[in-house]
Amino acid sequence: MVSVMIRVRVRAALLGMSLLAMGVNPVPARASDMMMDSPNFITRAMPAVVNISIVKAEPPKSAADRQASAQSARPSRTLGSGFIIDPSGIIVTNKHVVEGGRDITVTLQDNTLLHATILAEASIMDIAIIKVDTDTPLPVAVFGDSDAVHVGDPVVAIGNPLGLGGSVTAGIVSALNRDIRDTPYDDYIQTDAAINHGNSGGPLVDSKGEVIGVNTAIYSPTKDGGSIGLGFSMPSNDVKFVVDRLRMYGRVRPGYIAVRVQQVTPQIAEALGLRRAEGAIVAGMAEGGMADVSGLIEGDIVLKVGATDTRDVRAVMRAVGRSTIGDKVNFSVWRDGAFKTIPVTIGEMPDDKVPAPVASVEQERPMNAGWKLSALTDDTRAQFKLPKDQPGVVITDIAPDGSAADAGLNAGDVVLKLQQQAVTQPDEIVKSLDADRALKRHYALLLVRGQDGVKWVPLDLQH
Repeated sequence: MVSVMIRVRVRAALLGMSLLAMGVNPVPARASDMMMDSPNFITRAMPAVVNISIVKAEPPKSAADRQASAQSARPSRTLGSGFIIDPSGIIVTNKHVVEGGRDITVTLQDNTLLHATILAEASIMDIAIIKVDTDTPLPVAVFGDSDAVHVGDPVVAIGNPLGLGGSVTAGIVSALNRDIRDTPYDDYIQTDAAINHGNSGGPLVDSKGEVIGVNTAIYSPTKDGGSIGLGFSMPSNDVKFVVDRLRMYGRVRPGYIAVRVQQVTPQIAEALGLRRAEGAIVAGMAEGGMADVSGLIEGDIVLKVGATDTRDVRAVMRAVGRSTIGDKVNFSVWRDGAFKTIPVTIGEMPDDKVPAPVASVEQERPMNAGWKLSALTDDTRAQFKLPKDQPGVVITDIAPDGSAADAGLNAGDVVLKLQQQAVTQPDEIVKSLDADRALKRHYALLLVRGQDGVKWVPLDLQH
């Protein structure tokens, strides 16, 4: 049986995973007896939580439907949750709850119905802010500090599951920094508090009644399944950053330095002599971009951005994204066996386009390299359609049972660097790999330009 990730509203899909739809029984919470700082923490949080009902046009399902007029599109109603952050009626919810909605109705805790309009939607995270008009100030939720959350902390999820209205489920923080492969910034809080269809956009609340997350997705064995105790919430600090930017600029304006990074795997760490597999290795950068002109180079391993430890690629992306445009931020990197500090000026991401991190490359079993290498000549450049100024050493042939093929290398790929040193001749690679084998190293690290761009590839040296 294939498990799926489901967003917690009525319908939709994400990256081959389905979004939450209505219709299952919740799993009972197992933290109903949790110790809270105050017995009325829920009563402090609930008045600011709202139910959201959205009317959307049903997308055409057939050629005949596509030929029909837009007016004939069938409307559908979906349900979600949200919480008020400003007494004037500003509400935070998930983008997927309201996206494409043509009629949005908000129900307050006292059953008052109000029409809402979308103020702004984030392009880099599943967050939107909407607005209702009100003659009286509304109760507001208070953001807590998600960086202070620990595994095991008691939490409650408040929202509109299955359209039943204001509902509370209790649980604990099960894990932190979860990657559900939604964006390069993923830092989800995992909880076993029951989250079901219609909970999307509602708050995850701590024992002080403060919002530490926005309930967004669950993991379920089936497409239309409900809670099995694996729920995911966006951390409040990430949400607050996005909301503040949306309110200030109408868009997020994340920091950007035009760099491509990939996760340091155990193989990469072994190849470079690192004791731990953490941080992100620079795989490339735009010529003339902020990273380039600031002095970062390919092969630098980023371990800290400003005061933030960056143990993985997503932490680097978040730290850069949250940085103030125009500021100089110190990057702590490991280069040539030593730690260095590189001041990098933060730029603005063009058109809020989310950069994709480079996927890590893993090897499963040791094999011979099984490749043929050639210096770049006019003939080899023409054969593999490479630019005239392309540097490096080209792979001209790959054996299917070699470790080069195991690493995902292909004929036509160009090796730019070996162990962070530029290479121009096949002999340089052969001699270096022989030396690494003599030192009983398990992996050598190659910087390779292929059809998918530039990335670091650990090559298995064992026979």
